[in-house]
Amino acid sequence: MRSLELERLGHWPKAARYGLGGLLLTLGNFGGRAPLGVAFLAASRGRAAMLAAMAGGVLGAVLTMDFAAGLRYCGILVLVYALCGAFRDTAYLEREWFRPLAAAGMTAAVELAGLRGLGDLLPYLTYAALAGLLCHYISLLLLRRRERPRESAAARLRRRLELSAAAFRDLYNSFGRSGGGKSEEDPAVVFDRAAEAVCRSCQLCRHCWDQEYISTFNALNDATPAMAERGRSLPEDYPDHFRHRCLRLPQFLAAVNQEWNALLLRRQYARRLEAERQRSVGQFAQMSEFLGQAAATPVESVVKSVSYQVGSASRPKEGESVCGDCAVWFETDQGLLYLLIGDGMGSGEEARREASTALRLLEQFLRAGVEPAPALKTINAAQALRSEETGAFTTLDLLEVDLGAKEASLYKYGAAPTYIKRYGKVRRLTGIALPAGLQEVQSVPSPIRFPLEEGSFLLMISDGIADAAGDDWLQDLLAGWQGGGPQRLVSVLMAESRSHGGLQDDCSALCLQLVEGKKEV
Repeated sequence: MRSLELERLGHWPKAARYGLGGLLLTLGNFGGRAPLGVAFLAASRGRAAMLAAMAGGVLGAVLTMDFAAGLRYCGILVLVYALCGAFRDTAYLEREWFRPLAAAGMTAAVELAGLRGLGDLLPYLTYAALAGLLCHYISLLLLRRRERPRESAAARLRRRLELSAAAFRDLYNSFGRSGGGKSEEDPAVVFDRAAEAVCRSCQLCRHCWDQEYISTFNALNDATPAMAERGRSLPEDYPDHFRHRCLRLPQFLAAVNQEWNALLLRRQYARRLEAERQRSVGQFAQMSEFLGQAAATPVESVVKSVSYQVGSASRPKEGESVCGDCAVWFETDQGLLYLLIGDGMGSGEEARREASTALRLLEQFLRAGVEPAPALKTINAAQALRSEETGAFTTLDLLEVDLGAKEASLYKYGAAPTYIKRYGKVRRLTGIALPAGLQEVQSVPSPIRFPLEEGSFLLMISDGIADAAGDDWLQDLLAGWQGGGPQRLVSVLMAESRSHGGLQDDCSALCLQLVEGKKEV
C-alpha cells in the first residue's frame, strides 16, 4: 500500500507540468482559438498528463475567452480527450497519424457545427489543419524527450551477466555465513546412552551416578582413547574399582560398543552430507566465475604474431581396439590455442568415453571464453560426482597458448610430464595435482607459465609413452631431433616407445612448434 501511494505521488510533478503547459498555450489564443492548446492535449502521453493538459486548457479558456469561444474550445478539448481515452487500450493510439487526426477532426467537428455560411468554411478548415499539424510536431518533440540512450545488445547482455554473476556470488556467500560445518558429536554421548539403557534399572545406579559421579566420569573418560583407537570397548580399558563395582559390566560394554558403532555411522553420514553440501555450494561460486568472466571478456580482433604446426598421434594398448586416451587441439576467436590430452582410467571403450566426455566439456567452456581455471574446477567437480557412481577418474593435461603474446600456461590434473625443446636443450614440466575426480573439488592446479619462442618444440604425452621415472630415452630423442616438423616427431616417438614399454598402456602425444609463415597441421 505504501509503495502504491508513493507511485501515485510520483505522477503529480509530471501532471503539474502538463497542466501549466495547457494553460500557457491556451492563454496565447487569437480570436478565441488556441490550436497550440488542442495540439498539446492530443500529443500528451498518459491519462494523467492528458487530464492535466485539458484542465489547464479549460482554465485558460475561462480566463481569456468569451463564453461562446470558450465553450467551443472546451468542447474540442473534451472530445479530443474522450477520443484518445476510447482508443487507449488499442494499437491505433500509438500510430503516428492518430493523434494529429484526432486534433484536426475534433476541431473541425466543433467549429463546423457553428458554420453560418460557406464563406466561413476555409478559416475553420485551416484552423483544424493547423491543430493537426502542430500536434504532429509536438508529438515528435515529446517523444524525442522521452527517448533515452539505448544500450547496445552487447552492453545489455554484459549487464545481465554481471547482475547474474553478482546474484550467484551473493548466494554462495550466504551459505558461507550460515556456518554449514558443525562440530562432531561428543563421544560422551556413547556412555550417556549406554547408561540410560543399562544402568537405570541397576540397584547401584544412584551410587555410581550420584554419590560416585566424579569417579565414574573419570573412569569412562580414561577408557575413551583406547575405545576410539581400537574401535570397541573392552573390560581392561576401565580401572579396577570400576570393573569390580559394576554389577552389569558385560551388558554395559555391549551397549557402549553398540552406541559407539552408531556414533561412527552418524559421523560418517555427517561428513558425507557436509562434503555434498560444500560441493553443491561450490557450484554457485563457479557459476558466478563463469558469468563474471563472460561479462568481462572484450569482443575484439586479435593480431597474431606467430604461426604454428601441430602433430598428433594415438595408439591403443596391446590387445585393445580402442585407445582410452583422447587428444584434441583447437584455436578460439580470441587468438588462443589450446592443446588437451585426457587419459581415462584403465583402457578400452570405457576409458575413452570418460576422457572424451571431459575434453568435450572443456572445449565447450574454453570456446565460450571461460578461463581454464574455473573450467577445470567444474570438470573436476563433475568427475568427482561421476566417480562416486563408477569409481572412474581422468587425467587432464591442458596447454593454453596466447598466439599474440607468445605466452603459454600449462595445467595438469595427474597428467604425464610435458617437454619443451629450445636451443637444443630439453626442459621437463610436471604437476603434483591428482587426476580429475580425485582432486579436492574447489582446488585448481597452479598453472605453469612460460614464454614460447619461434622454432621451439612443445611435447605433451600420456603416461603410456613415458613418465618422469623413465623418460631419459625421450629427452635424448627430443634433444637431438633434426628430422622435421611436429607430425614427423610424434610418429617417430610412437614407434620408439614400443621398445620402452609403450605397448602396456594407451599412448597419445601432441606436439606444437611455433614457426614463421603459414599455419600447418
